[in-house]
Amino acid sequence: MRLEPPGYVLEALEALRGAGFAAYLVGGCVRDACLGRTPLDYDMASSATPDEVRQVFPHTRVLPTGERHGTVTALLGGNAVEITTFRADGPYSDGRHPDRVRFSRTVEEDLARRDFTVNAMAWNPWDGLTDPFGGRADCEARVLRAVGDPRTRFREDALRILRALRLACQLGFTIEPKTLRAMEEEAGGLARVSRERVGGEINRALLGPHAAWALRAYPRVLFAALPELEPMLHTPQRIRFHAWDVWEHTLRVLEATPQDLALRWAALFHDSGKPAHISYDPDGTTHFRGHQATSVLLAESAMARLRQPKALLEEVRTLVRRHGDRIGPDNLQRCLSRLGEGTLVKLLLLQRADMSGKAPDVAAGAPRLDALILDAKRLVREGAVLGLRDLAVGGNDLLALGYEAGPELGAALDRLLRAVLAGRLENRRDALLAAARERLQAGQER
Repeated sequence: MRLEPPGYVLEALEALRGAGFAAYLVGGCVRDACLGRTPLDYDMASSATPDEVRQVFPHTRVLPTGERHGTVTALLGGNAVEITTFRADGPYSDGRHPDRVRFSRTVEEDLARRDFTVNAMAWNPWDGLTDPFGGRADCEARVLRAVGDPRTRFREDALRILRALRLACQLGFTIEPKTLRAMEEEAGGLARVSRERVGGEINRALLGPHAAWALRAYPRVLFAALPELEPMLHTPQRIRFHAWDVWEHTLRVLEATPQDLALRWAALFHDSGKPAHISYDPDGTTHFRGHQATSVLLAESAMARLRQPKALLEEVRTLVRRHGDRIGPDNLQRCLSRLGEGTLVKLLLLQRADMSGKAPDVAAGAPRLDALILDAKRLVREGAVLGLRDLAVGGNDLLALGYEAGPELGAALDRLLRAVLAGRLENRRDALLAAARERLQAGQER
């Protein structure tokens, strides 16, 4: 294991040690070092209490970011270093936070309260790795294992259940059977966790590079937080376009999408309405007529419950509702005008992933959507007509022709835009004015 923290982190460790306190890097940064990854941040644990930390850094701003639980943040040269006092937690009566904490003087006691063995390691330059629960071996085996009794860990904080799933999605780790069994048995405790925290863990899980693999391996952990999805499991798709059931198809679509949060949510829910709409022909062929509207409702319900940002919900709603829309060279410009470049490109990426998750002969056509994505970007780059502002005439031009200000003027401009988008009119000033004049005269004659 090789851990080379930046200078300001070493400075903090040395300052605490020089003042007579034990100090270690803990948690994710140590785990990442064991995995050969560069840590994104560095958390520190120390025998120093918050007041003692302030004494060690008298000329440094120290923020009380979680002082009740022993955490302060020292700002060293513009860099934030989170320092938490070694502690042992009291009872977790709310299933989320300890009722009280007792400060400790040993790192081993502090590590014993942590969630998983891979997160229960500590390191400093003088003692090297402190690993009382076999976290390094579990890193090497790529296994997630609870520290101590897993049911106790999940009863203390049910959010750890989703954290395990998230780590599996991010790292590709398997979950040790006893730990997994406890996760499934204690999943009811998630009802006591704030919806925002549940939504946050799901978001991070969905963005993981191993998300599809982990959700395939541990679907019931996800269903504990998103029960809307469970009916998809083992729902058959006996039709020539599909080779897998609804859940497996969904995972293949998820796997084929870029790591974009709206796309991942849309992939997860795009066919969620199918189980409620399944019907069978006499030969066993399945149909799911009308499932798109139900899929939208299920996505909206789940995301609203988990307090997802309104902008994200709106984007997912559009992607799920339109994932079956026909988009081709003949209507690409109209679709671009209606949806905008960002949403249209995401919709095409979702459709590409959807095709790739179907039967092999259908999946073979997925790359053709790449050309549509390039064409859409080209239209934007070349300044194609996409909105009223791109027309070669404006409201003042139509007023000069004799149109009245108000709804009539707006409707006339909309008609011109639709005609240009449909290819019935060229976006030339003379052509647009002639068409507008003809329409006005026809209206006056009536």
